[in-house]
Amino acid sequence: MGISAGPRPAFTAAGLALLVAVLAGCGTDPADTATSRSTASSSPSPSPAVKSTEKASTKAKPSPATATKSPAPASSASQRGLGVKGNLETAHGTYLQVSPAEDDPAWTLDPALVEPKLLSLYSQAQIEEAHRNNLAFMVEEGLDSPLNGGAWTPDQWWAANGQRIAPELQGMARQSLSDGSPFGGVVMQSTFHQERYGDSYRYVYEQDRSRFTKLDIEVLEVWLADDNKSIVTEISATAEMEVAPGAGEPGTNTQVIEASMTLCSRPGETAGEWLITDWRNLFQVTAG
Repeated sequence: MGISAGPRPAFTAAGLALLVAVLAGCGTDPADTATSRSTASSSPSPSPAVKSTEKASTKAKPSPATATKSPAPASSASQRGLGVKGNLETAHGTYLQVSPAEDDPAWTLDPALVEPKLLSLYSQAQIEEAHRNNLAFMVEEGLDSPLNGGAWTPDQWWAANGQRIAPELQGMARQSLSDGSPFGGVVMQSTFHQERYGDSYRYVYEQDRSRFTKLDIEVLEVWLADDNKSIVTEISATAEMEVAPGAGEPGTNTQVIEASMTLCSRPGETAGEWLITDWRNLFQVTAG
């Protein structure tokens, strides 16, 4: 079980950094590309005990009223090449949750990155749809979840997103949100540097601003998971998040994230629905 080789690129520590790796059974990489991969700089944690094998549903559904993301106004995020999903209300304040910009090349799937075997099971349109769903989740929730920084509780996140997880994984997934592993790794749940700097190291929460100031995405590969149903997207991402002025080391006002992220999803029971079946993330976080 698991992915045959470590994620690309191999990260090197720069200054104070915290490296977090989470592995689950998205399946092996396509055989023609696995040998080109670098070995990760940190060994991933063990895979979840349950592997996705059955058909299920659904893709993201409307969130409860307490978790509704409303359409967002124009923002500094969109002006810097970041897209905006909408305003997100939290205990720390309201912020603009990000998504890849509408014109980000990552949305458009390069056929050269797709494992040919996928085309024997899915149409090109279905593969592209799954890829876009995977990509959106990895950025909107994997990176910019309100759990990153503790602005929501695990219960709040689950109420808004739990239906996006395959049914046979939900018990383990819900519990591990509180435990922090392994499912917690699908969502960044901490600023990480808070343990060293205390509560002064916190993100900026303003209604017309994103917590992110930079996001660069590269789509690495798209392939068929070991369950022969799930479509896997792997990306490499570099991002920066703004923290409160004066937080952390002198002059520090950003948090830099380098990530290798892999997400698996399979069709639901309704056309256009996709369920998350597995994931693999590796985050390196440094004070900017």
